[in-house]
Amino acid sequence: MSLPPARRTVRATTLGVLVATAALLAGACSAPTPDPIARQEAAPNETIDPAQPCVREPASTGGAEQPASGDVSASFVAATNTIELRSGTGVSLPALADAVGNDNALRQVGEGEWELRADISVINGASLHVAAPEVRWLKLVSEEGKIASLKPLGQGSGLQIDGSCITSWDIATSTADTNQDDGRGYILARDGAVMNIDNAEIRYLGNGDVESYGLSWRTEGTTGSITNSVSSHNYFGLYSYEVGGLVVADNEFHDNSLYGVDPHTGSHDMTIERNVVHDNGKHGIILAEDCVDSVIRDNIVYRNNHHGIVLYLNSDRNTIEGNDTFANVAQGININESNDNIIRGNRVYDNKESGIGITQTSKNNLVEDNQARGNAQDGVRVVSEAAQTTLRANTLGENGRYGVYVDIDGDVDIAGNTIFANRSGIMLKGSAIVPDGDNSIFNNAEDAIVND
Repeated sequence: MSLPPARRTVRATTLGVLVATAALLAGACSAPTPDPIARQEAAPNETIDPAQPCVREPASTGGAEQPASGDVSASFVAATNTIELRSGTGVSLPALADAVGNDNALRQVGEGEWELRADISVINGASLHVAAPEVRWLKLVSEEGKIASLKPLGQGSGLQIDGSCITSWDIATSTADTNQDDGRGYILARDGAVMNIDNAEIRYLGNGDVESYGLSWRTEGTTGSITNSVSSHNYFGLYSYEVGGLVVADNEFHDNSLYGVDPHTGSHDMTIERNVVHDNGKHGIILAEDCVDSVIRDNIVYRNNHHGIVLYLNSDRNTIEGNDTFANVAQGININESNDNIIRGNRVYDNKESGIGITQTSKNNLVEDNQARGNAQDGVRVVSEAAQTTLRANTLGENGRYGVYVDIDGDVDIAGNTIFANRSGIMLKGSAIVPDGDNSIFNNAEDAIVND
């Protein structure tokens, strides 16, 4: 007696899964257990004293103050409490103070220490150079409802920060301003300006007001870099909006109120590499809303208060590779409503939820050659409508629940992975099945493959 077509299909699928499982189990006895993962050591978090927030040895940029080129034109506009630098290239802060001649707006208060009680707007293609040793510490003063800022604005305008420490400052308490509710000083480049920062400390800046997040690059045509620096106790460690080509390399971002590194809304073609990003109030690194064609590489991301690394909402065609992301409160890497990304060669371990999550409507993402080890839930989690996901050549072991958890109605290609010492190897829900492949599944406490 022949079976109805629907029953034949169900039976064929079930037999296919059983045959694949049997083949995987047959080779399990001879499969060697992978070497322990080389875990990074999460150092205890450094306490920063708001009264003495500059903790690095001041970096020198080569000795004597460099003269500006071109005629320096600058003035103080009392109506807006703004110092306008209108011309001059590479103008130093002491040279700007001399040109303005207003100690109530900008003055030196000690050897290498300066107070700014106004906004500095760098416009008309001029550029400002804030550099050690002449500027060891620049304090952006908060007082009487006023805050100070540094703002290169417009095509060709620029700000270069070399070796200096820049913080907010509360005159009343003689500390950095730790109260975000009434505003704090900030640094902002926009409208085609270039801002480059090297060997600097950027601390205790910003609040939740738009454009006042702490350290920001905004609008298409604006670009620059931050290298070899530390950004801490800001509202955001770094924020960008519609910016292309930003380079974020060899920095430390920690203890910022929300995100450590947050390229946002249309930012593209960025390089984010070799940073240490930890103990931030939400995600460590997030590319959010149409952030595309960028690289997040060789970063160490840990102990953040939600996910470690995130791609969110049409943040497509990015590469996340070679990162260590661990001890985060949620997932080590999370891909959410973002497509055509490559997640390769990362070490994702000891996170309090899953190692790598592919979620919502994310499609056509490649998860390849990663190690997801020791996470409290799953090694890799593919859920919601995250179809056309490829999991290839990953090592997924010692996770608290499943090596791979799949709950979607769509295609998931699971092949060439080593899945071991989890509670169970693979959990399949929805319509997903394990295709015929060469996964090595062994030494899991319960089942190799669970169909629910």
